[in-house]
Amino acid sequence: MAGEAKTEQFMLGTATVMIGPMASLFELNPEEHSIGLVKNFTMTSEPGYTDLTQGVKNTTVYSIMTSNPVRATMEVYEHTMSNLAYSLGLNGGELAQTVGVNAVTSADIAADPAGVSVIPVDTTTGFEVGGWISLTALGSEDNVFVGQVETLDATAKTIAVSQKITSAVPQGSKVQVLSIIGVGSKDNQPYLAAKVVGQLANGDPVVLLIPKIRITAGFTLSFRTDNFGNLPFTMTLYDLVNSDQFFEDFKNHGQAMLAAPAKVA
Repeated sequence: MAGEAKTEQFMLGTATVMIGPMASLFELNPEEHSIGLVKNFTMTSEPGYTDLTQGVKNTTVYSIMTSNPVRATMEVYEHTMSNLAYSLGLNGGELAQTVGVNAVTSADIAADPAGVSVIPVDTTTGFEVGGWISLTALGSEDNVFVGQVETLDATAKTIAVSQKITSAVPQGSKVQVLSIIGVGSKDNQPYLAAKVVGQLANGDPVVLLIPKIRITAGFTLSFRTDNFGNLPFTMTLYDLVNSDQFFEDFKNHGQAMLAAPAKVA
């Protein structure tokens, strides 16, 4: 029959994408480095050629590949601080997800046009001077105050912030430690490494080892009700140079190494 299948090596499935420091390429693992739920991971290679032509009709007689940019795109669904930082071109590895620190206010904070800066809490454990916190008024989920911790008093169980609270906050309101990232920051993202593990439809693994990347696009913060939002990552791949750690391993493999089970004769 025309066009009949020769193998069971069909492509249908999802992939786990892991991102970390360049030096950790071969140690990347799902537990520590996975960026979570990813859909539609796609890697493309776009070779470009310079052609030599002849005659008045300019027929091509020779060509040389002069470029071959490789990119990967994906939809990243988990809006962790780490993933948001990666999408902004920053070092998301410095913002690994940790268990959040919470407290609740132990007394009412009265409305004051002049503002107050002391928050009474049930505990100051886990909070740090210089860190940022949010204060969400009980019963009003969009009434959120954000401030920077100036001092902590573990005995009096109070947190003093640099900014002023002017609205009333009832007892039992949530106080939470925040991570902060800059939107539009001009900091350079360090070069990173990536490992992508997927499966063919028959269960065979396909592994991509990518020693040098940056996330060059992807920040989209979309509050919507018709569907789940995602971060449309674009991963740009780079050639290794002599001083890079895995130069010898990849000098004959281009910008990535694709590994899959060998065909059985």
